[in-house]
Amino acid sequence: MREAKYDTLELIRTFLPKYLTPELTENLFKTVKEYFPFSNNPNLIYYRIPDTKYYYQGDCIIDIPFSRFNNGKFETVYLKGIIVSNTCDISPDNKRLEVPNIQFAAVFSLKEFIHKLKEKNIEPKRISTFIENLKENRISNLFYLPEKKDGDKIIMEESFVRFDLSTTLPASIFWGETYDNSYAPEGDRLLSLSNYGFYLFLIKLSVHYCRFREGVFRNR
Repeated sequence: MREAKYDTLELIRTFLPKYLTPELTENLFKTVKEYFPFSNNPNLIYYRIPDTKYYYQGDCIIDIPFSRFNNGKFETVYLKGIIVSNTCDISPDNKRLEVPNIQFAAVFSLKEFIHKLKEKNIEPKRISTFIENLKENRISNLFYLPEKKDGDKIIMEESFVRFDLSTTLPASIFWGETYDNSYAPEGDRLLSLSNYGFYLFLIKLSVHYCRFREGVFRNR
């Protein structure tokens, strides 16, 4: 058992970001070793990036338009959205023949979601089990986000990301004046992720899109 745990930790170390300094790499490894896969501590998950010229993978932005079916018709709703696209793919400094699109996954208030479950008469035990699994990041298509505050002001309530509900928008919208890329409460950017938060985010994103559990034999 001890050897298996050691092998797992060494595998984690192998997949830590290569662009970090040795000191930052070691700090991230210690954090991952102690807290993975939990994301319930805002001081560990969020970081205010000094350079707000760009948007980054994992940034959460307000008022992102998502399309959905309602009574058989398409409608547009404006939700919080977290950037799924890679940072370098959406950077205005990365010149391309065509303007890239930014992919967003929808972010929902946990309190509001629980309220809807209760309205549907979902039994309390199932709700409590869902909350426990969500906060321990056991649900493949969901990523838990703790409450974020600026002093006494709540910037974002306790929420979760749904990777299976997404939309895309031209990156050029975010290079102009449609969105204010400064941080809330002044701007439209609610949060950015720390090294640990970003590591968790990419792990969950990879598990959602890339896990080998299909069970389909694809050879002839």
